[in-house]
Amino acid sequence: MRPTGSDAPKPTEDKVAAVPAARAEMRGPLIASVAALSLLGLLGACLVLAHGGFETSGKRGGWHVFVPPPQSYIMVALMLAQSGLALAWLVQQARWRRGAQVAVAAGWLAAVWGLTALLRWWLA
Repeated sequence: MRPTGSDAPKPTEDKVAAVPAARAEMRGPLIASVAALSLLGLLGACLVLAHGGFETSGKRGGWHVFVPPPQSYIMVALMLAQSGLALAWLVQQARWRRGAQVAVAAGWLAAVWGLTALLRWWLA
């Protein structure tokens, strides 16, 4: 039976103070990893759009398969969703006003368009 009331053990002040400190230590790497996830998802999706699909190969490199645009759009949608959700989390953590959030979303859409156009030019 679990102790209740005054019989229950009290957490020490050291343990209680250590929890926010541990969260503060992880905040920088957490934000960096989510930002990298967002940027890499955006870059991968734009690269697939610019290339008009993507190519995959077997484990030992014996065969290559090109995935054309209709099927590759599923991959693009997943990568853009990953990038957008990661960016939304970053904006939510920053606690910006609604106008700034809309500006970031518009900038993200402009980045998708601009990066795809740049990659199409570069790959041509």
